[in-house]
Amino acid sequence: MNTVSPAKKKVIIIGAGIAGLKAASTLHQNGIQDCLVLEARDRVGGRLQTVTGYQGRKYDIGASWHHDTLTNPLFLEEAQLSLNDGRTRFVFDDDNFIYIDEERGRVDHDKELLLEIVDNEMSKFAELEFHQHLGVSDCSFFQLVMKYLLQRRQFLTNDQIRYLPQLCRYLELWHGLDWKLLSAKDTYFGHQGRNAFALNYDSVVQRIAQSFPQNWLKLSCEVKSITREPSKNVTVNCEDGTVYNADYVIITVPQSVLNLSVQPEKNLRGRIEFQPPLKPVIQDAFDKIHFGALGKVIFEFEECCWSNESSKIVTLANSTNEFVEIVRNAENLDELDSMLEREESQKHTSVTCWSQPLFFVNLSKSTGVASFMMLMQAPLTNHIESIREDKERLFSFFQPVLNKVMKCLDSEDVIDGMRPIENIANANKPVLRNIIVSNWTRDPYSRGAYSACFPGDDPVDMVVAMSNGQDSRIRFAGEHTIMDGAGCAYGAWESGRREATRISDLLK
Repeated sequence: MNTVSPAKKKVIIIGAGIAGLKAASTLHQNGIQDCLVLEARDRVGGRLQTVTGYQGRKYDIGASWHHDTLTNPLFLEEAQLSLNDGRTRFVFDDDNFIYIDEERGRVDHDKELLLEIVDNEMSKFAELEFHQHLGVSDCSFFQLVMKYLLQRRQFLTNDQIRYLPQLCRYLELWHGLDWKLLSAKDTYFGHQGRNAFALNYDSVVQRIAQSFPQNWLKLSCEVKSITREPSKNVTVNCEDGTVYNADYVIITVPQSVLNLSVQPEKNLRGRIEFQPPLKPVIQDAFDKIHFGALGKVIFEFEECCWSNESSKIVTLANSTNEFVEIVRNAENLDELDSMLEREESQKHTSVTCWSQPLFFVNLSKSTGVASFMMLMQAPLTNHIESIREDKERLFSFFQPVLNKVMKCLDSEDVIDGMRPIENIANANKPVLRNIIVSNWTRDPYSRGAYSACFPGDDPVDMVVAMSNGQDSRIRFAGEHTIMDGAGCAYGAWESGRREATRISDLLK
C-alpha cells in the first residue's frame, strides 16, 4: 500500500498551452508561490506549435495569426515589445483574394461575374435572416446559401449562381468544417481589425513559459483523475502514479479532450475522470458545441518563381451548369434540396483536391519564404492527416491544384523535387522540396483544432458553464471558455489570465 503523502501545491494548472502558460505567469506575477503546470505532451505550447522544415525554415502548424488586432491584448503586448526592442514579431498580411476555379481559372475581380459584390450581399442576407427576426431556426450554411440563391435567382446571372456558392465556402477555412456541417447562424462574424501573421508563435510561447519558475513545469505527465475532497482540497492523479494535492486547479485542456470525461469509455488517451462528475450544466453544454478540424499543409519550394500579386489564394470546389439548371427550375427550397440530393447520389465520385475549397497563403509575399501554407477543413483534414507521412501520395493528391495555382500566378507546373532529379539548376520552375502536414485530428491531446458550431449549437452555454467552473476550486480556461477571442490564441491567453487573477484575489 502506498503511504506517500501527495505533494501539496497552491494551484495546479493542467495543460501548458497558451491558456495554462498565461495562468502560471499571472499567478507568479501576483506573488502566488508553489504552483505546478502539468502537460501531457513533451513540449509546451499546446495548439501553438512551430516546426522546422527545408533549409531551417520555420512554420506555425497550429495558430498562425493575431486576429482582431484592434482589441487583441496579446497582440498589443507583442506590438509594444516590438516598439521597445525593434524586433519584427508579426506582419500584416491582409490582401485582396485571388479566387481560382479549375475550369475557368481566375474568377476574382471579374467585371462580368462581380462575385465579391454578390458575396457581400450574401453576408448581409445571412445577417438579416437571423438578426432581423427573432426565433428563426438555425440551418446549415449550405442550406442558407441555397435559400439565398432561390430567393434572389431573378437578380443573378447563371455564372453567379454557379460560382458564388463555391466562393462563399471560403468560410469553411475559418471554422474548419464543411458547409453542410456548419451552423449558418455562426458562420459570419465581425472582425475587430486586421489580421497580423505571427513570426512565429514559438517566441510568444517561450516568452510566457519563461516568465515563471521553470520547476513549476512538468512535461510528459498525463492527468488521469481530479477529485474534489471533503476537506475542500483537490487531488490530482497522474498516469505515472504521482499524486498531487492543491487548493485550486485550472483545467486548460481542449474542449474536445474535456468532452471525453462525459463519455462512457474510460481508457481513452487524455481522458480525465472527475469525482464528483462534471456538473450537469457542463455536461449539457457539450450537446450545444462541437469541434472543428482546421488542418495545414506546408508546400516548401526551392525558390520563388511565381507572382507575388497576392498573399491570399482560394481555390474553389468544382461546380457545374447542371447545378444552375436545378436552382432555376426548383419550385421551392424543399424541392431544391431533394433535387440536389438526387444529383449528389448519382455522382459516385471520390474526393479530390477540387472537391472542397482550399486556402493558400503565399508566404513568399508576406514573409519572403518560398512556400505555401495551405489550410483545409474537415473531413479533408482527417484524410490528409492520416497519410501525412506518405509524401508521394500527398503530392499526387494536391498536384492538380498546385499546378493550377502556379499557372494563375504566371508560373510553370510543379516539379517534384522531393526525390533526386536532374537538370533543374537552370530551370526557372517551381521545385517542390518538402511537404509538412499538421496532426491535430490524430493527436490524442487535441483531437481537432478548436471549437465550432454545428446547426442548432449555441456556444454561449459552454462559455457560461466553463467560466462558472466546476466549483469554486476547480476552474477552466481555454479558447472554448470565453466569448471575445473564442477559437483564438488571444482568447485562450485572456481566459488563463482571468482564472489566475480570480484565484490570486482569493489567495491574498
